[in-house]
Amino acid sequence: MKIAYLLENTSLCGGVKVVFSQARELSKRGHSVEIISRDEYPAWIDDLVPYRRHDPLDRDVLRPFDRVIATFPKLIMGLSSYPDILEKLLHLVQGYEGDYLEGKPFIGLIEDCYSLPIPKLTISTRLAERLGKMFPGKSFHSIGQGIDHRFFSPSGEHASAVLNPVERIFLIGPLHISIKDIAVGLHAYNLIRREYPSLKLVRISQINTRSEEEELIGPIEDYHVNVKPREVGEIMSSGKGVLISPSGPGEGFGLPVLEAMATGIPGVLTAIPSYLAFSDPCDYAVFVPHNNPKAMARAVCRLMKDDREQRRLIRRGLEVASLYSFEKVAENLETVFLRSRPK
Repeated sequence: MKIAYLLENTSLCGGVKVVFSQARELSKRGHSVEIISRDEYPAWIDDLVPYRRHDPLDRDVLRPFDRVIATFPKLIMGLSSYPDILEKLLHLVQGYEGDYLEGKPFIGLIEDCYSLPIPKLTISTRLAERLGKMFPGKSFHSIGQGIDHRFFSPSGEHASAVLNPVERIFLIGPLHISIKDIAVGLHAYNLIRREYPSLKLVRISQINTRSEEEELIGPIEDYHVNVKPREVGEIMSSGKGVLISPSGPGEGFGLPVLEAMATGIPGVLTAIPSYLAFSDPCDYAVFVPHNNPKAMARAVCRLMKDDREQRRLIRRGLEVASLYSFEKVAENLETVFLRSRPK
């Protein structure tokens, strides 16, 4: 098939990373895939995926494609008036934009987009079920999520590393994206280091808000901005640590959590629907209430004292992470393509 993915931009974020990973896997399976965006090819992507720098709303460019997959409501609504494009258009849903404070001013456009009679591709069964209830009668298909195991896997020293003391706390995500609640994580770290003053915070963010964060908790020595996925994996693999993820209930998936698990890092996570749905049984992380830095700090401090539980979480996390691959996602996409043939 000839498949087009449409992006508003190619800034470094999980949603764009997923599009490039899906396109790469579909290309490997023999499909002719092209990503179309007005932006330049992203320097943070290591692979060369077929790409066209062009207006993604250009109807003439999209006509030759068998399937067109768009990822943002603005793009989808921009194509909704073209019947020939609409019949082959699919909506890739990586989280409900109405959950974000940033999305509230555009809630009308968002709801119009989800109400369109086109197939919706979700990255989890939980998301498909929830949105199916919010927009009854619409077609939601769970295609799953993947991890790039080339970059996120245990280091060669992993077996001995589990015997070493925890030396780092990982906190990943932009400060000013509402559902990430990074300020809660910073507060939790501040409480943790009262008991473990030698623990280093490793911050990874797409946006440099270091000075603003340092006003909250003091100097952050290990601060990484706009880091390639490969380099994130290298940072995670370079020593023993614990991931804290304070995201709120609107989190669409939480890919960095699974990537940490795949690297052999145990997590202390908020008990939100997406994090509780990675696997059954739900015993692959320590879960704490949302928006409660004291509970998160207490959980980390307890885990620091329990080497046996650390080892168990590492083993279970690796097991859960192994279930997620973009090869499986590509297979699921092909199934949806066959079921949703244009008329």
